[in-house]
Amino acid sequence: MSGPDEGLIASVERSLTKLVDFVRFVGLALRVQFTRVPPRDVFITQFVDAGWGSLALLTMLTAFAGLNLSVQSYASFERFGGQDLLGMFAGVGGVRELYPVMAAVVCGARIGANLAASLANMRISEQIEALEVMAVDPLDYLISPRLWAVTLALPLLCGYADVVGIAASYAGAVYQLDLDAGSFMTQIQEQVGLVDIGAGMLKGLIMGWLVAVIACFHGYSVSKRDGADGVGISTNLAIVHGAVTCIVVNLFLSWLIYG
Repeated sequence: MSGPDEGLIASVERSLTKLVDFVRFVGLALRVQFTRVPPRDVFITQFVDAGWGSLALLTMLTAFAGLNLSVQSYASFERFGGQDLLGMFAGVGGVRELYPVMAAVVCGARIGANLAASLANMRISEQIEALEVMAVDPLDYLISPRLWAVTLALPLLCGYADVVGIAASYAGAVYQLDLDAGSFMTQIQEQVGLVDIGAGMLKGLIMGWLVAVIACFHGYSVSKRDGADGVGISTNLAIVHGAVTCIVVNLFLSWLIYG
């Protein structure tokens, strides 16, 4: 058997082993998360970091996304005289798809990087082993509060992104493109309902949990011998895998919710 074939087989075996480890970790994380109350102090710290710590980044990016949504789509609607539909497009497209995905991917990348890096540092500095020596379950003390914090913070960030994004789209449509303010808001009120807002927040709930469990897995599974390189690798994997998962899951959730 040639060298490249052996390398490919070894790579596939490592990937399968990692997948099995991830599935096992998810099972343990679910058991701990839903059978025990997380430590309140750790939960509050992680919730504030995930939510409040992401507001500045999310505000800036969502504001520009909302403005861009109005400005770029205006030219397309203008071709057939449908400028009055801009409010509907900005509202429905933003609330259903753009803002939940942006909150999950952008904030998820930031949150996931923090989770993976902090857990990896604890692993290589033997803090996790120290918890085990003190008869403290690391999954209960470290993983469960982080899962709850991110899972609950992401839907709130999605709702906040909806407000900022629609406000930015309104500003761009009315003050830059000179569209009628009343017509723009009427389109949003008629076409964007509580179901759409709730669907976006539901996406945030699911994607928030996925971001958290993926990041926690990569950080928690680092080996002590990997050292500082392991911290960087786990952080990078948490960002990449979390972002890709959110985009793919959003597609399936949209199919299930809207058909």
